[in-house]
Amino acid sequence: MDHILTSKIYNWLNLTNLSDAQIVEGAQLLLQCSPVRSRGIYNQALLRPKAMLPWIRTDLKKQYDIRQRGLTTSDVEKFNQETLESVKETLSSKPETIEDDEEEDSTIPELAKLGKRSDHDQLPDDIQEIWNKNADRWKRIRQLHTQLAQMISQPDYSPCDGNELCYQLRQLDTDLRDAYQVYDSFALPEEKPQPKEKPQTDKVETFVSDVKTIAKARTAISRGLKLENQTEKSLQKLQDAVNTLYSLKQTIKDETVERLKKLGIAIPETENV
Repeated sequence: MDHILTSKIYNWLNLTNLSDAQIVEGAQLLLQCSPVRSRGIYNQALLRPKAMLPWIRTDLKKQYDIRQRGLTTSDVEKFNQETLESVKETLSSKPETIEDDEEEDSTIPELAKLGKRSDHDQLPDDIQEIWNKNADRWKRIRQLHTQLAQMISQPDYSPCDGNELCYQLRQLDTDLRDAYQVYDSFALPEEKPQPKEKPQTDKVETFVSDVKTIAKARTAISRGLKLENQTEKSLQKLQDAVNTLYSLKQTIKDETVERLKKLGIAIPETENV
């Protein structure tokens, strides 16, 4: 990853009222990122820079976002493919509260029904709300997946074009799966036979607290890995987040572990959960 080029792209994207020469400079940066695909844009920028400015800015923003996530071209292709496979699996099971849309894209497969827990109404409000939030996530995933399918069908599509959508899909899909795991695995506290005994709420509160802690730790890792220049403070935040997840017997994806190790983050040795 050429960090100098990334820095130049960042500086260019923050320019306003660009001159023709500055627009051509942006086209040159784009050409460095993608020599074959961007040759046409560069040639047109030499002839009519103002007309090509929106194209150059859009494509450079895509390239900058990808570079901020530390991805190479092959990484982008792998990330996109893995995301699509996971999302297609997610879309194959449809929450029962979502009604079929008569105008639904025909490329989306016929969807099975996913039932609620029989004791749904007895669950705490926070756990019940997971079901509603996941229904919204599922609809957003379907919308983005259709948008991505239309983008991929274009003759000039490249993996870098769809990476931002794939990134959004990956985040939504991960959040949905993690939330369903919490919903499915939640156990109601056992009822006590003594009528005067206080309800057993500590276990529920602890469980919900752990869920929030896990979510915060995962968010800290995700944001921390996006930083281009790490500091002692940012690295310590990453280490603390990793330690938190392992202390709560959570796993971290292998690819994320490798990126953390490259930054010098110590990965606790523990049995797989």
